[in-house]
Order: sequence, then C-alpha cells, then structure tokens
Amino acid sequence: MPMVKKGLLILILLSLIPAVGVKLLAAEKAPLIAILPFDDGSIQNRWWTRYNWDLGKGVTDMLVTELLAQKKFRLVEREMIDKVLQEQNFGARGRVDAGTAAKIGKILGVKYIVIGRITEFTIDTKGGVLGGVGLTVSTARVALDGRLVDTTTAEIIASVRGNGESKQSGLALSLTNLPFIAFGAKDFQESILGKATRAAITDFSGKLTEAVFGNAGGAAAPISGKVAAVSGNKVYLNVGANDGVTVGMVFTISRVIEEVKDPDTGEVIDLITEEVCEVTIGEVKDSSSNGTITAGTGKPQKGDLAVEKQK
Repeated sequence: MPMVKKGLLILILLSLIPAVGVKLLAAEKAPLIAILPFDDGSIQNRWWTRYNWDLGKGVTDMLVTELLAQKKFRLVEREMIDKVLQEQNFGARGRVDAGTAAKIGKILGVKYIVIGRITEFTIDTKGGVLGGVGLTVSTARVALDGRLVDTTTAEIIASVRGNGESKQSGLALSLTNLPFIAFGAKDFQESILGKATRAAITDFSGKLTEAVFGNAGGAAAPISGKVAAVSGNKVYLNVGANDGVTVGMVFTISRVIEEVKDPDTGEVIDLITEEVCEVTIGEVKDSSSNGTITAGTGKPQKGDLAVEKQK
C-alpha cells in the first residue's frame, strides 16, 4: 500500500477513537439499577399456580427486557440478584421494604433498586347465550405497584403504578379453560392476558424512567446521599464525582423524624423529614464531597439526608 494511503487510513482510524470513547462513556453513565422479583402474594385468588407459573419472576423478566430496550439503564442480572437474596437470607424474612432493599442494593453496588408487587392479574368474562352459543366479552386486567428506592439513603424516590387491560369478544373464556401455556411464551403473549401484562409493563417502565430522569429531555433526578461527617462548618457527604456531584452544587440537609409504614404490611412507604440547613459543595472526590453551611441555622448530623437542590 502506498505510504500516502496508509497514512490517510491511520488518520481516519484515529479520528474514530474519540467517538467510540464518548459512546462507551455515555453507556457507563447510565444508572445501574436492580429489579427485585415482584411479589404476587397480595392477590388472594392465585389461579395461575395450576399452570406452574412463577408470576413474580416472569413479570420481572419482562420488565427487565423492556427497560433494556429503552437503553437508559444498566441492569443487574437476575442470577446475581437471586444469589445475594439467598446468601443474605432475605427470602426468609418476608416482604422486602425500603430499608432491606437499600441493603441489598449496596451489596449489588447499584444506585437504585426497584421493589414491587403484582396487585391484579385477572380475567373477567361477561355475556349471555344466543342460539345455544355463549357470546361474551372477556376483559383481562393487570396492575403492578412498585417503589424506586435510593440505596444511598434508603429513601423511596417514587411510587409507580402500571396498569394494563385487554378485551376480547367471542366465545366464552374463563380461567378454567385457558390453555396450558408457559408464561411469556408466544401463545401467552398473543392472549388477552399477555397483552394486558405487556401494557402494564410498558406503563410501569415509562413511569419508572420518568421518575429517574424527569420530563425535561432526560434531565437527571436530584442527586441524593447522606451526611458522613461534620467538622465545624464543614459537612462531608457520601456522594461524589461518581454520582455526578460537582463543585458549586447546593444540597439540602434534612433529618428523618418519622418513618411512615403501611398499616397492613409494615413496609416503610414514606419518610417525614425536617429541613436542617443547606450546604454548598467546595471539594469533590470520587466517592465523597464536602462543603460549607451556607443557609439555615440547624446543625447537621451524621446520617442526615442530603438531596441536591435543583433550580
């Protein structure tokens, strides 16, 4: 190959390196999240057990696939999540709440963790008989309820609900004469129950993405962490450059005064907090940052919540 053409080829290849680097960097900045297997114990009529469906894991797998298709998240593989759950014996402790979810998330090394339950998974058939033939309308409904937990603070950032519905007119259809199909298989996906499940997954994943990135063109949700130490007027936080913290950012420091729990399940569903002060960041390291108190009269303490103050 002539020397001129070889040099031109090298220049072209070198020019591609920055573009590739930027693409990889953008992928690395996508939030790493874990989706815990959804719970289906809140539904009394668990009719699907006759088909040997693991409904919680099936729905979770569909949700993971949907979120991966959006290309806005990096997700932890289910095998790794199952291993941590077994090693930490979380399965034997009952339903996971925000506190235990945050512990699992820290072990997995994720920023966010999603816990949820399937609250509806039904087919309702109505109609009558005409000329000896049952003419009916069957309606499948699926509902998912989830909570997005910040593993740094154990704070529930958002509660998300996904709903799906699908209807079919024709011959009578009931839960007792559904074909014996595998959850997630092609036959299931084409059924009204499969379509309702897909609609609920799509609704849920869209709202989850919105909770993390917001509405304004993918703007990131506020950075949150905790106070790690206090020395005079200087406050140290457990979030840093790896979490997106930069010099000049202002964080609102708040103290948890009460946990709000679901009266039926005992799960922590919200936090009652009071504002302590504001801190302006002056120094940032990879996993930590520190700044000075610039507003408020309260005295921050180790363990207080720190949430980025957005304009």
